Amino acid sequence: MMNSECLSYDFMVQAIEVAPIGTVFIDSEGSIIRINPAACTMLGYDEEECLHHPYNDWVYPEDVTKDKEMMENFKTGRISSLQMEKRLIHKQGDIRWVSCRLSTAHSREGRALGYVAHLTDITDMKRAADQEEKRLIQSDKLSMAGQLAAGIAHEIRNPMTSIKGFVQLIRSGAGRKDEYFDIISSEIERIELIVSELLFLAKPQSVKFERADIRQLLEQVITLLNTQAIIHNVEIITDFGEEKANVDGDVNHLKQVFINFIKNALESMPDGGELNIRLERGSDQTVAIHFTDNGCGIPQSILSRLGEPFFTTKEKGNGLGFMISKKMIEDHRGQVYVTSKLQEGTTITVMLPLSII
Repeated sequence: MMNSECLSYDFMVQAIEVAPIGTVFIDSEGSIIRINPAACTMLGYDEEECLHHPYNDWVYPEDVTKDKEMMENFKTGRISSLQMEKRLIHKQGDIRWVSCRLSTAHSREGRALGYVAHLTDITDMKRAADQEEKRLIQSDKLSMAGQLAAGIAHEIRNPMTSIKGFVQLIRSGAGRKDEYFDIISSEIERIELIVSELLFLAKPQSVKFERADIRQLLEQVITLLNTQAIIHNVEIITDFGEEKANVDGDVNHLKQVFINFIKNALESMPDGGELNIRLERGSDQTVAIHFTDNGCGIPQSILSRLGEPFFTTKEKGNGLGFMISKKMIEDHRGQVYVTSKLQEGTTITVMLPLSII
């Protein structure tokens, strides 16, 4: 019987040693008491360098802080096992992503001895996902540019038509030329504003945070989309207040978000309606931007799925626009909330922290 037990133990040890999954045994104080070669490879250290060192020494500091509450529940026995993704710090300084399953190890008598961490390297998968996310963002930018093109063409054609008409009148010698020149100058300035906004959006830029007044950003975006609103027979009503609403953020990204939400509102009102854009300053140094339409609305059954990639309520949509917009706002330490009633309308609220003076 003893030989059988020894054989079973030896077999178990060998199985752990040759397993492709990293295995780390941790005592009740959080120190490593055994580690297999696969886990050593993930960390870049020899077994001797790992033994009797705290496991968290190799975990990315932010991940230790982030999972602190969950770990407390685990250690107190409220939960028996944990499944999480963590970043490990390789000996050479690289970051390795791992899928970690943490379980409690017990003696035969049921006494807690420590913990066992099973680690699977998912670094390549994470990198591929990041590349795919960047590709989707670029694809959505191109799609947005194509959708804007038709509306911008109308926006520029209108003043161009006016300019052409007044030039013909001047040539004919009819009317008051000074008045015509004033109108022509005004129309040219409008074209310059539209073109400068388009160039700003189209120009590849690195993420650059700067202080900006949300009111001005919204006014510039509304200038771009006003013709599309007219085509949809939608009136855009604004209430920004007199007080500045400065935020620290990437101006280009914020404009892309506002364009996306305004376009969604216009498309939800094919028979016309009103789009109210209102700013509300909070007592907690935040500003809320409310985009409220009286369009078709979104059923409650699918409201919670907004933001899922490739989930959309549009016939020709891909669901990426809202997902990317939400992520951009979260990158600005903000939040996006959606409330809606079927056949009554939808409100999208963007919460952003105000700049600290």
